Amino acid sequence: MNEKGDGSMLRTPKAWSLSLAVIMMLSIVLSACGGSKESNGTTADGQLAPVELIFYNYATPMKGQDRVMEKVNEYLKKKINATIKVVTMEGSDFETKVPVMLASGQPMDIVFTSSWTNNYLSNVSKQAFTPLTPLLDQYGQDLKKTVPDTLWKGMTVNKELYAVPIYKEIGHQVGVLFRKDLVDKYKLNVAGIQSWKDMEPILKTLHEKDPSILALDGTEGMYRSFPVQHMSGDWNLPGIINVGDKPYYARSDDKIFNQYDTPEFKEFVETAYKWNQAGYTPKDVDYQSENDWKAGKVFAGSLLYAPNYVYKRSAQLGYELDYQNLGKGVVETSDVQGGAYAIPRSSKNPERAMMFLNLLYTDPTLANLFVHGIEGQDYTKVDDQFIKPAEGVDAANPDYDYGYGWMWGNVNIFYYDQSYPKDTLEQFKKFEDNNTPAPALGFNFDTTPVQTEIAAINNVISEYYKPLVTGTVNPDEYLPKFIQKLKDAGVDNMLAEMQTQYDTWKSQQTGS
Repeated sequence: MNEKGDGSMLRTPKAWSLSLAVIMMLSIVLSACGGSKESNGTTADGQLAPVELIFYNYATPMKGQDRVMEKVNEYLKKKINATIKVVTMEGSDFETKVPVMLASGQPMDIVFTSSWTNNYLSNVSKQAFTPLTPLLDQYGQDLKKTVPDTLWKGMTVNKELYAVPIYKEIGHQVGVLFRKDLVDKYKLNVAGIQSWKDMEPILKTLHEKDPSILALDGTEGMYRSFPVQHMSGDWNLPGIINVGDKPYYARSDDKIFNQYDTPEFKEFVETAYKWNQAGYTPKDVDYQSENDWKAGKVFAGSLLYAPNYVYKRSAQLGYELDYQNLGKGVVETSDVQGGAYAIPRSSKNPERAMMFLNLLYTDPTLANLFVHGIEGQDYTKVDDQFIKPAEGVDAANPDYDYGYGWMWGNVNIFYYDQSYPKDTLEQFKKFEDNNTPAPALGFNFDTTPVQTEIAAINNVISEYYKPLVTGTVNPDEYLPKFIQKLKDAGVDNMLAEMQTQYDTWKSQQTGS
């Protein structure tokens, strides 16, 4: 399925161009001026002056947004004497328009940024974002304490913060969804699965019992289950280190290596090819599974999981699903940078923007207005933690409701739909505890010195990577070509540069 558990499609972060020297100079200059563009936003008598904040967020536009924002603004006026204009966009609309606005210096006070759209690191290198440390210390103290240190660490660039990370699931885990009716019908022991290798007997049984059902919608997601850190932030680019005490790759040090030139990768693509030849997986390298899932023609699929996603996906498909995790998860830099809020340099009210973010992450009343709308009109409470659609609301097509609502700050203070289990927050805590922070969490690779090599390497990857990991080509023929072409493209030079930068970064973290 290759979906991310928050409901968005799995996106692979792209490599970024970043000059560390420029960032270092930027940090020094902006720290000296405190990152502020207004005095205190106060009147002569010390009261907060009225301001309007402009907020560009990556979210689905809702029909009822205007009326909900009226309530939001009534509340914000009482709290920080501000109103907010929220512009929601998503997909290519957000990706194409917002970077242009930032580049032109168009006034805005808060903007969504990430590793996959409106790229965080690229914007930092372009000096588009305000350094946040002074603002957090003065106006975001509650926010600073609310967000875990792991998330702050992952957002840090050259010892400075340029965005507030969204506090949703921390890290990533890869697991497998199964049709529960077929698990029960054929008495399949999915609970015994510990790694991707354990899938083979289950796929074999299902295929033999019911060949009309596709046993597995693809193997690429299985490949994502290995506990590693992708040192460039690009999950396809060569250059990883192991994470955790049970490494998949037979290496225990923190030397960066080319994951494709290993016995372990060879074993994986050989198995993927074997499964494909046996008919367990699609023959088409570009197969799209969604319609077949909706039609009940697929048995299993892997995904990046978030707590309670099984319930949401089951509701979408109209039949019950089972889930099994594939080992421990990982927290790497690109996970943390998967969603955050920055205060652009063009903001005329950075202090008030930080006050707003401080409220958004810590005030349940404000947070639930953004996520679920107006109590009594959009939803009613079942108890202190759970809600249900208000009378007359079409749950399948509400006027306003962001459901899981990860794009509004801090999922720990949201209400949850009554269909969610009572231990929802406990499941989030368990998820976080099962994810191991990568040793290079917070490391950001500057691609500038090896841009030529990376361009050539990406051309090779675009030709060979997907056919190999989906098992649609014979690895005996294609894998040696893949490895040699990577070498010809300069992969060894890129890895050497990556290692040098990592060693320097690591020495700065330890103070040695």
